[in-house]
Amino acid sequence: MAGVPWCEACDRYLTPSTVRPDGTCASCGHPVDPGKLAKATKEADEELPPIPWHLKLLGGAFAIYLGYRCVQLVEWLAHR
Repeated sequence: MAGVPWCEACDRYLTPSTVRPDGTCASCGHPVDPGKLAKATKEADEELPPIPWHLKLLGGAFAIYLGYRCVQLVEWLAHR
């Protein structure tokens, strides 16, 4: 069971969110073998990389397209 948070006293796997911040089991209070828990919290603390420029460009083009389609919808509703 290496690699997952495991409580020896309860004899069960624990999800990282159910382990208390002090590293004990939420149901019995015994220490938990951290497994991937330590790595998951370390990765969560790292800063996210910046959004790529081409994704920003795609988002802007999509917003312009949706705006154009909304204008077409308003014109279509006005002429009906």
